This record gives sequence, structure tokens and C-alpha cells, in this order.
Amino acid sequence: MLMKRIAVIAMLLLSTSCVLAQGYNSNEGSHRGSHPNHRPQTGAWSGSGIAIGSRIFATNNHVVANSTHLYAYFPEEKHKFSAKVLCVDVTNDLAIVEVDDTTFKGFPPIEYGFKQTVEEVGEDVFVLGYPLIATMGEEVKLTTGVISARSGFEGNKSQYQISAPIQNGNSGSPLFNGDGELIGIVSAKHLETENVGYGVKLNYLLDLADRNNVKIDTTIKNQLFGKKLSEKCKSIIPCTLMVLADNEMDSREYVEVPKGITEPPSAEHKSSYPFHVNMPALASRSTEAFELYGIELNSSETVLYMTFTNGSAKAVQFGVGKDTYIVDKETGKRYQMTEAKGCTISPKSTIVQPNKSIDFELHFPKLSTDIQLLDLYSPKAIVPLWIYGITIQ
Repeated sequence: MLMKRIAVIAMLLLSTSCVLAQGYNSNEGSHRGSHPNHRPQTGAWSGSGIAIGSRIFATNNHVVANSTHLYAYFPEEKHKFSAKVLCVDVTNDLAIVEVDDTTFKGFPPIEYGFKQTVEEVGEDVFVLGYPLIATMGEEVKLTTGVISARSGFEGNKSQYQISAPIQNGNSGSPLFNGDGELIGIVSAKHLETENVGYGVKLNYLLDLADRNNVKIDTTIKNQLFGKKLSEKCKSIIPCTLMVLADNEMDSREYVEVPKGITEPPSAEHKSSYPFHVNMPALASRSTEAFELYGIELNSSETVLYMTFTNGSAKAVQFGVGKDTYIVDKETGKRYQMTEAKGCTISPKSTIVQPNKSIDFELHFPKLSTDIQLLDLYSPKAIVPLWIYGITIQ
């Protein structure tokens, strides 16, 4: 999974002419490296999930990977409960998680069925999840579409291709058919075209559960058949959740290494190309409309993966400046942008409609994997764009 992403979100990433993005926050390879005192850099991210039992839920592997703390969060009630990973399928980007907080009383009875046969092209689908919470808020979001293909990225048979729009934060969102049956778990989006997303088929989740002796009652009868979409959502939303994760260390877990004593570098602390940082920490930015959700350092260039979201009630113009550059905070050296993908260069512009987003890439010359902090400047961007203190290590 490369930051050009492998299918899947965090998936996702693979060096290819097509670009896959996690339709949500990916953290594969994130925050690698260490500070000089050997204390790892910390970060936090979020995704989505769906109940598949009284205390267990499904999400993506890239949502839970490398986390030290994991929580099931229910924004409607503002309740957060600790959780633990039971099992993962790295290849298909799936994870089954248990809410282990003793104060959690369990999910409501599941009213949606589990569809184990493959859907046909053209079938209606809908997605519920928590995308772009910084600008769109914490209320669950619904998108609708159809099954566009019975295979996914590069013909992957484990996935559906769907037309329902998905964004960062939709990682792990449930994919339902028109009858209200769970048919898969959203895992990625395609960056080079509109409304092309991917969801892992339900059978792969059930296989993961079976291999790890996690019991899922697949005999549950679908009680949502024939109901209006709004009624289906009303029944399903209490079983959806926001997944909160971080790799922060508790103070009791960190022991300062005495001076004079050196530790052999672990594999985690060794950096090599390609080097990825997902959801990097930022000191400040010109506007929350811009999200920097991934960085890739490879042997030939550096790529920043970004999203621009128009959260206003009016259409806005968007474009970056041709003189966009990044700065190594330690040395002060500038690196001029070599290419922009997915966005126009001012004075040309793209019209972004209200509550719509554009994913784009900014390409720069090769950087060393030892770099720790960057600043991004785009002096002639149509919407002011600068980001200070981008944490690499």
C-alpha cells in the first residue's frame, strides 16, 4: 500500500498509474521514525465502523493499524468506549474489533441482514459513515449510489466498485444494498475520477471471523426490507460508530534511555524508500478547507496528498500557484513544486460546489527520509494555502 495507494486505503497504496485513496483516514506507515530521545512521534486519526455483534464491530485494518489506543465513539450521544482489536486481514484491509469497556451496554439489536451472495451490477447501495469531520461535523453522513462493477481496483475480486461518494473518514463505513442488507465494508476511493469507490465484499469479513473463531450470527433476518431509506437509516445509525485511534504513549509507558546507553535501532526506526506518513501532525494552516492526509517520499520525488473541501453555501474557485514550494525547517532549503495533479494552476481555476471536495496531489523533488519538519507555501493559490510545521518524523 503506497501512498499512491493500494487499494485501500491505507490501504491503498501501490505504485501505479492509477491513484487510490483511502476513503478515509489512513495511517499505514504513519509517524515512523523517532525523536532524538527515541520517543516516537504521536498522532491521532479517525474512521468509521459497523456493529456485527452485541460488542463487536468491523472496520478497516488501516484504521486500527499501529494504534496504541482505540475507541468506539458515538457522536450522537457523545459517548466514547475503549476497544481492542480481535483480528485483522491485512491483505483485504479488514479488522474486527471488540468494545471492551465495561460501561458499554452493547449495540442495539441488529435489524439489517448479512448478504453473503455477490450483488449484481446496477444494484442500489448506500453508505453511512463519518467523513471529513473537521469541516463536515460529527453527524453521520449518508451517500447513495449503485454497484458499478463486481470487481475493484485493478480487477480485485474481493471488492465491489461503487458510485456512492466516499471521503477521508469513510474508512470502515458499512456498505448496504437497497434492501438494507450489509454487503461489505468501504475501503478506498479512486483519486483520478469522480465517484469511484471500493468496498470489500462481506464474505471476506465473514471468512476472517470464522478463521479467528469470532461468532457472527449470519442468520439474522433482515427487518428493513420494504422500508423507506430514511427508516432504514434510523435503524442502522445506532449500530454505526466513529472509530478513534492514536499512537500516543502513556507517561507510564515511556522510560527515558540513560545517557551513555545506546539501543540498537529497531526495524520501525529505520527509514527507507518509499516512506509514508499518513495524517501528519500540523502546527497551523491557512484554513481547515485544506486537509493534508498523506505524504510519500520515494526514490524519485516527494508527493503531498491533499483535499480541498468547500464547506460554504456558495460555489468557490480553487487552484494552486505555480510557485508553490515546501521548506525543510531544519536547513531552510526550498523545494519548488514540479507538478500538480487533480487541481488547476492559477490563474486557471476549478469551480467547487457547496459541500463538495477535491482530492489533489502536489509533487516536489526527492527529499531525504531523515527530514523531520516541513512548511508548505502556495503564494498565488486562489484560496490562501499555507501549512506550517508538517511533522514527518
